[in-house]
Amino acid sequence: MTITSTPPRSTALDGPPAGRRTMVTLAVIYLGFFGFLMASGADREPDADPSKLIADYNVSATVIQVVTYSTVVAGVVLIFFGAALRSALVVRTRRWTADVAFLGFVLMALTLVTWAISALALYHAVDIGDVGVVRAINVIDTTNFPLAMLSMSCAMVAVGVTALREQALPTWLSWATIALGVMSPLGPLAFAPFLLFAIWTVVLAATVRLSET
Repeated sequence: MTITSTPPRSTALDGPPAGRRTMVTLAVIYLGFFGFLMASGADREPDADPSKLIADYNVSATVIQVVTYSTVVAGVVLIFFGAALRSALVVRTRRWTADVAFLGFVLMALTLVTWAISALALYHAVDIGDVGVVRAINVIDTTNFPLAMLSMSCAMVAVGVTALREQALPTWLSWATIALGVMSPLGPLAFAPFLLFAIWTVVLAATVRLSET
């Protein structure tokens, strides 16, 4: 007589799903930080005159520090949210796409931090007054959006596909999420999912199924 057994499927990342209050709180906190960071950002072109940038730059050391630290905290909150969302997506059955979704949130957090790094570097370049360095950093700071495209594509497509298979979200929201993820690497179209990303996290937190009903 042969006895077969199924190996445990639990891993270090598996366990009880995060609570609704936790997820909503994390999403709302991230939305607040995102709004603050968007309001404090400046719209510049890659070919902007570096001399004019130096002359017009009026960001204080205190402001750049607050923005930098806020960006890091926003990234931390986003990673915790991604882990919480993953725990909800795999509550019924594990899907490898849920891991991709979590990775997408981690990548988005790293994207935010890279933006903080380039903004901080620009502040110091302006303070030094080196026109060549300011030009180079400004080009980098204004052309680093592709990493956000990658992040949103992974997070949104994977969340949508996982939720659709597991009925973890309303069907319309799963398809809308997939559509936003598909738009993410498509040049100017990526700005729509980017602007909606923070609001999307709140909607996910409020609607994702946390247990069998």
